[in-house]
Amino acid sequence: MNEQMDLGIMDLNETEFYATEGGFLGVKFKGEDYKHIILRRIMPMQEPLNYISVADHENKEIGILKSIKALPAAQQEIVITELDSRYYCPEVLEVTSVQDKLGYVYMELRLRNKQGAEYTKNCAIKDVSRNIRMLTPTSVIIFDVDGNRYLISDVARLNRQSMRKLDAYLF
Repeated sequence: MNEQMDLGIMDLNETEFYATEGGFLGVKFKGEDYKHIILRRIMPMQEPLNYISVADHENKEIGILKSIKALPAAQQEIVITELDSRYYCPEVLEVTSVQDKLGYVYMELRLRNKQGAEYTKNCAIKDVSRNIRMLTPTSVIIFDVDGNRYLISDVARLNRQSMRKLDAYLF
């Protein structure tokens, strides 16, 4: 008996992503028109352009997009723009200051965005054991209380002062 498991992979012959007039992302799939969808990367760090969960506005999964690269160019651009907005994650260049107060860790970070612009941002982190995580032996992701993400792609590139400030929170 050779049964195949249905993983919910979307057939691209029956799938069309589009931008709505209201600024949302929509998809036409199997004759249904979903005018407001939510995209989530199933494997955000390892496979950012593959295995994208597509859900309706009530968070009910419609299916899984196996690869963004398999979409027509115009649809790729729309989907990537939406994912970049949802997964905005600037690179941490320096940890300027750290203060531990009343169960929160307050950090001032020097960051660089995808366009290369550098800026400083203050953020608050609650429950550091869950919200400052090693992704790989050399990379760290930080989640603040507002749901923002900050990436340190290689801790060895941080200056000594930054490492001293961050070291106590790395598990």
